[in-house]
Amino acid sequence: MDIVYYYDDVLGFCPVKKYLELNDFSCNKRLKLLAEIDQKINFIKENNGKPILPIAKPVHSYGFFEIKTRKNKNIVIRILYFCYMNKIVLLNVFEKPDNYKSNREKKKIIKHYEISQKYLNKFKLNNYYEKYK
Repeated sequence: MDIVYYYDDVLGFCPVKKYLELNDFSCNKRLKLLAEIDQKINFIKENNGKPILPIAKPVHSYGFFEIKTRKNKNIVIRILYFCYMNKIVLLNVFEKPDNYKSNREKKKIIKHYEISQKYLNKFKLNNYYEKYK
């Protein structure tokens, strides 16, 4: 399977690729986080895109899976992906507090899921992507 970034022609960039620039980190922290994310993505690839806990899990009511990586003590990075025609497509990414209870946070997460579902549907129509490196 190939790993690719979903490319949004309206935005003019790949949401996951842009996030992974991680400009708000020191060089060492950035490299460590990128290496951890890369290991998880390659683990998914080795398992033919199947979400295997604790690395990845399905997102209920949506057509994609999520990979969780801890950014820091309080924040978790969620990378959303799906498999399509022998490709693992990295759709979207967002951060969320580790523990959240408010309806406001839940609504933010659902909004990210809905945007990601739109990306998935759009990808199936136009197949715009960039290779994962």
